[in-house]
Amino acid sequence: MPLKKFSQDQGDLIKEYYNSYGYVVVENLLSPAKIQTFLNAYEKVKHSRAFVFFSQDTHLPTQPKLTPEGFIENSMLYPADLKFWRSFSQSLEECLVDESVIDALSRLTGASDHIMMQNMFFDRSTGTVEHQDHYYLDSNPPGKMVAAWYALEDIHKDAGCFFVLPGSHKGKVIERSSGANFSDHDSFVKAINTLINEGGYEYRSFPLKRGDVLFWHPYTIHGAFNNTDPRYSRKSLTAHYYPSHLKPLYSKDEASKPPKLRKSANPHVQILKSGFGPYVSNAMLYLKAIVNYVRRRGPDYDMRRNSYT
Repeated sequence: MPLKKFSQDQGDLIKEYYNSYGYVVVENLLSPAKIQTFLNAYEKVKHSRAFVFFSQDTHLPTQPKLTPEGFIENSMLYPADLKFWRSFSQSLEECLVDESVIDALSRLTGASDHIMMQNMFFDRSTGTVEHQDHYYLDSNPPGKMVAAWYALEDIHKDAGCFFVLPGSHKGKVIERSSGANFSDHDSFVKAINTLINEGGYEYRSFPLKRGDVLFWHPYTIHGAFNNTDPRYSRKSLTAHYYPSHLKPLYSKDEASKPPKLRKSANPHVQILKSGFGPYVSNAMLYLKAIVNYVRRRGPDYDMRRNSYT
């Protein structure tokens, strides 16, 4: 089946397709100028020996490890919070809350204002295991969160493409207990594979063009293939949003107090964490990196496909 894309002005069709298949692609949504500004900032920080980030695939603080082709091996979790590296984090945030992207998001949620729960950056595909976002994060009530994947370059089919399993959002949802306990992650991965086998879902990969944005439902099973040609990077961003009148699922303080938020470059988007919080978390990365090095501490859980083969 050929890859279906929509233009930004096809609002009703975008919503209809998303409801039917659990994902939708809107083409040429993110401006080339914003993409280039971010990539220029990224090229400056990735060679710095002082640059430390939290790896999304291993869930450990790490320094950039470059492949022979010059791509960072690990993905970044919460790169918009790296406030010690202002040009990098600010240009990344400008992409994540781009007005055209948030307008398309509003088409899907019906809300004008949103809260960003999480963000990620990928240079080289790490190969992500199949999963449903709901297990890790979601809105409360569940199912109202929407995730977005931004292609920052033309994605080659051998670069380790992002994939989804269309229609899987209408099947069973794997739950976890509230709180931050991921001790059952291996069981979750096995349960997802069982769902795939039972549902007979197809895999649809996305060699998207620069500026295209893919949106998907928190129940939709998705992941990323391994890179099969090291010459190709897969520069892309990911973020998760929920309507601002809702609350985040699994929040420890959900019943007692509202979540801490900070403003973004877009007045219609706030980001989880207080205004000073990103500076604290950025500083803590360096402390955690030292502690982990001394203790030889491993990851709490692993998102890499190769870890489950």
